[in-house]
Amino acid sequence: MINVKNLIFSKEKVCFKKNEVIFDDQDEGNEMYFIETGRVKIVKKVGDAEGILAILNAGDFFGEMALITGNKRTATALTLTDCKLRIMDKKTFDLNLENDKAFMKKMLETLAHRLEETDLNLSRYFQRVLRLSKVFKIY
Repeated sequence: MINVKNLIFSKEKVCFKKNEVIFDDQDEGNEMYFIETGRVKIVKKVGDAEGILAILNAGDFFGEMALITGNKRTATALTLTDCKLRIMDKKTFDLNLENDKAFMKKMLETLAHRLEETDLNLSRYFQRVLRLSKVFKIY
């Protein structure tokens, strides 16, 4: 959890209702979000299928990847409950990184944990594919 008291935000306490889309996959990524209250689901859609990447709670943040890479969003963020979010744009994000080492450290730790989780999920996926290919004799 990040100590938000020391951070600068570009927008304070934006409210979203339950089941609202905060951003969609392929949207421009101009901001990241800090959950003050509520729960958010991050999902990835592939065709008609939807996979849950994360369920986030108060104290968590999301949307930082687009600020770091400058690329479009890679997933969709939806509210599971009514939410109050704080918002940080790219300029404010960079300012916080420069001036708050604890913020930078937490960003790196969180990204590393998310990468580890993605690696674990990918390994599980390959294990399932391997088992299915043996069952159906697909090589």
